[in-house]
Amino acid sequence: MRKLYTCGTNVEGWAHYAEQMIVEEGYGDGDPKVRLAQLNEALLRDCRYIVGIKLHTEGWTVEQGKKFFVEQGYIEPETAFQEARRGSYNPTYLYYTLGKLQIYKLRDDYKKAKGADFRLQTFHDEFVRQGGLPIKLIRKIMLPDDTGPTL
Repeated sequence: MRKLYTCGTNVEGWAHYAEQMIVEEGYGDGDPKVRLAQLNEALLRDCRYIVGIKLHTEGWTVEQGKKFFVEQGYIEPETAFQEARRGSYNPTYLYYTLGKLQIYKLRDDYKKAKGADFRLQTFHDEFVRQGGLPIKLIRKIMLPDDTGPTL
């Protein structure tokens, strides 16, 4: 079943978790250009997360979404319009950030549970071993006694 089923928050979240994690772990040798590039991409996805929710739950218009992308995401107006328009018909484009945040929360909770025995490589191996399951299910496997939220 795990070979047939994947969850967007897991797959997309893992990609963006890994992108941030490798910079935090030293990729780029502290080159600020590498960190800035990673943060720039993360900012775009964070804007997608917020705009996607507001378009579908608070009645935002595409124009309001565009304005948010321009003012908060620092992107050009035409690109901002395309991003906001995409959010109006593809509410799942917030998966990237949602998944990344859920994985970071799982990692923090896993680290607390393991204490001095925590190893980042072990966490990654155990997480990936579960396949593309929803992160909430992976939490139940990796932290069987956990009843906390995924965020």
